[in-house]
Amino acid sequence: MNTAEICALTEQSIGELLAKRQSWASRADASGRRRTMRWPFPGTVELWIPDEDGGEHYDLATSINLSMDGIGIRANEELRPGLQLAIAIHEPEMSFHGQAVVRHCTEIDNGSYILGLQFVYDKNHDKDCRP
Repeated sequence: MNTAEICALTEQSIGELLAKRQSWASRADASGRRRTMRWPFPGTVELWIPDEDGGEHYDLATSINLSMDGIGIRANEELRPGLQLAIAIHEPEMSFHGQAVVRHCTEIDNGSYILGLQFVYDKNHDKDCRP
């Protein structure tokens, strides 16, 4: 994939992707605890994780669900809540890049974790991408 085809992670681009899929997706959280609905979205998520020495390392994760506020992922690395990292989300319709903050991390298997990432939207980004 050409990097020019990867769109900025914006409220508009995520909203359009969710609207397109709402017609067939089932609601993932019916408890009403969340501000926005989460929808099942299996796919690949790239993570650029900051290192303590100021660098970063790369890892892959699998998306579980997606909402306007963030994404649930399954990863092989434990990440501390509050950590901000760069991400790229790859869905069949489109790929997005941006920033997210780890909100929770729970070990589910030996060496496997469920993480909740909250999107950090760039309000000044105006590239028009349509899923």
